[in-house]
Amino acid sequence: MKVIQYIYFFLALSAGTAANAQHALFSRSGIITYDKTMYMKNIVAKQFIEKADDRSRPQFESMLPRIPQQVVLKKTLKFNDTETLFEPVKSDLDVQTQQLIMMFALDLDAVTLSNLRTGDYKRYNDLIGEKIIIQDTVKKVKWRITDEYRDIAGFNCRRANGLTPDSVYVVAYFTPELPVSGGPESISGLPGMILGLVVPSQHVSYFANKVERTGSVAMDRKVFENKKTKVMSRQQMIDQFSATLSDWLNKETVSYLMKLGTL
Repeated sequence: MKVIQYIYFFLALSAGTAANAQHALFSRSGIITYDKTMYMKNIVAKQFIEKADDRSRPQFESMLPRIPQQVVLKKTLKFNDTETLFEPVKSDLDVQTQQLIMMFALDLDAVTLSNLRTGDYKRYNDLIGEKIIIQDTVKKVKWRITDEYRDIAGFNCRRANGLTPDSVYVVAYFTPELPVSGGPESISGLPGMILGLVVPSQHVSYFANKVERTGSVAMDRKVFENKKTKVMSRQQMIDQFSATLSDWLNKETVSYLMKLGTL
């Protein structure tokens, strides 16, 4: 009888250990750190110089030699069962690079809060010196999951090709080991967290380099609580700032910046 009791005790202990291990393996909250890489020379050459008119092209061409090949910015994604918060990490970029990023509106220090259950979405932008909050819905990306896999930050990730509602082609690598349907910026909707994201037409990519699993994570909403910040829909932002930018940039470049700013 004692032998049987020992066996039952061992099985119960093993089951409890397995359950704890499974909980640790399939964590539903944590913090992910991403490298956002912007291929600066490609952006300026393809999106500004090639599409510029004769009046502005020489100015952009004169800047090209001092533009770095690429710039890497740090971003974090806090996540739990219902929400994700994607935000910038303070960087130590040199002043010249910071000025170039600001001049070409290539990164807006955006903070994105997405509710994965309701589909509600808020994005704080600092766009050309004006602070605004986009209040809209999460983008519904049309996904096609492939049989291609790669390791990202120690997680086995599967590739999916997607098309956003504004016709931006994206390549995502997601892992079911983090069973939260989130990702960088407003890109989500896959059966697992997106740890790698490539946006070829925008010359930008996001790849996770660190994943911290936690029992809970705090979402800082301070930037969304300022009553003085203008609130508008995604389309209202596009309409307003397209009109402003059209005074000195061509239509194709303005469209590029708006898609980048609302990714």
